Amino acid sequence: MTDQRDSIAMEQNGHVTPAKRRVHSAKSNGVARLTKPEQDEELSGSIELGGTPGAQGGEGVEERSRNTLRYIILGLLGARPMSGYDIKQAFDRALASYWNAGNSQIYTTLKSLSHEQLVEAEVIVQKSRPNRKLYRLTPAGQTELDRWLHTDVPERFNKDDFLTKLFFCGETSDEVALKHLMEHRLSLIKQLEHMEWARQQYAERPTRRPRLLEYQMLVREYKAATLKAGLEVTDRAIARLLERQDG
Repeated sequence: MTDQRDSIAMEQNGHVTPAKRRVHSAKSNGVARLTKPEQDEELSGSIELGGTPGAQGGEGVEERSRNTLRYIILGLLGARPMSGYDIKQAFDRALASYWNAGNSQIYTTLKSLSHEQLVEAEVIVQKSRPNRKLYRLTPAGQTELDRWLHTDVPERFNKDDFLTKLFFCGETSDEVALKHLMEHRLSLIKQLEHMEWARQQYAERPTRRPRLLEYQMLVREYKAATLKAGLEVTDRAIARLLERQDG
């Protein structure tokens, strides 16, 4: 295992974060090369959320998740009118690290919001391509979004599959724990690269809605700090396991 590591340094937001060790994944892990995320078209700054709320007050996780998805879509439409495809692109390019939603979830939620008259749709006729259905907030939708934004954030309990599995790694070998830590480390680095990309793309970018961009960048600042802290702990854990194997 000792020939699978070397010292590395990682530069994030102008600061170099040293890591004591770097472990290259074995070929059997099949780890793909990290790539830069694509730019989210037109949605300046985009919207990013951290964490998945857990159950509280008798409300199940799935129900809370569905409710939050409703308000994410209302928030996206509050920034500009969008098609269902545009919304899916926003999730894939800007929200993937924090919240995911498939096409069926998005269109089912749009149908529900339309039924409640919180959004309305306009069909844009296109000659060379299929017609485009563009959704926008209604006044009632804007009122509902404002109400949600004024509502207190509930106490949160985040479910974390990685930490849950790591909790029980004392019942398996250090090699298994090391594999999970290495994969987690790559995930953290990929997310940090996304944060840095977003900062470079939008920090100095002219915008017609500077306050919206200000708070979107604040969310990225929070998330980047959390990711860096997680990377430091992960590096220390990897180094400790490697030292134990060498011993």
